Amino acid sequence: MTDWLERVYSAGNDTAKLAEVYDTWAAEYDGSVGGLGYTNPSVVSALFARLMPDTAAPVLDAGCGTGLIGWMLSVVGYENISGIDLSAGMLRQAESRGCYRTLAPAVLGQPLALPDAAFAGVVASGVFTVGHAPASAFNEIARVLQPGGVFVVSITDPVYESGGFRNAIDALVKVGEWERAAVSGPYTPLPGADDGHRHPGRVYAMRRL
Repeated sequence: MTDWLERVYSAGNDTAKLAEVYDTWAAEYDGSVGGLGYTNPSVVSALFARLMPDTAAPVLDAGCGTGLIGWMLSVVGYENISGIDLSAGMLRQAESRGCYRTLAPAVLGQPLALPDAAFAGVVASGVFTVGHAPASAFNEIARVLQPGGVFVVSITDPVYESGGFRNAIDALVKVGEWERAAVSGPYTPLPGADDGHRHPGRVYAMRRL
C-alpha cells in the first residue's frame, strides 16, 4: 500500500503519469485503502447529506475514483449522480457499482466539458491532496454549480495553505461566488497508514451564491 501512495504522491503535476498509476491500481484500490481505514468518503458524504437534503438533485462526484462516495450517497437515496475522473481504470470500477447516471473522463484543473450551473451539488473526496488536483479547479467547480448549490470537499492539511486552497476559497468568497457553509472537525483520512502518509485533513463545504 505504501508503494501505491508513494507513486501517486510523487506524480506531481504530471496528470498522464497520475492516471497511469490509478489505472494500474484501480482493481486493488478499494481493498488497499479500506485496509487503512479510509475515512474521506464517509465524512464527505455525511456533510453533504446534511447540507443537501434533496436526494433527486443532480450531483457531480468530481474525481470519483472507484465510486466509493457515489455508492455511499446512493445507499442513502441519492439517485442522480454523475462522475468524472482522469483514470479510465477507476471509471470502469465506478461503472460496475451501478450508481452513476453518467461517467466521463476529465482532469480537474482543466476546463470541464459540462454546462454552466448543471449541478445542485458537487462532492470531491481524496482529490485535493498532495500531488493531485490544483486549487485552480475550484473556478470550474463554481461554474458548474447552480445558485444555492453546495460543494463539499476533503482537503489535507499539508496542502490547504501551501497548495493555495485557502486562497482560492477566499477569492471566490470575496467576489461573491461562494459563501462558507460548514467545516468538519479534524480527522485522519488514512489512520492505518505509516507516519509519512498519515496526513490530517478536514472537509470543507461552500455554497454557491
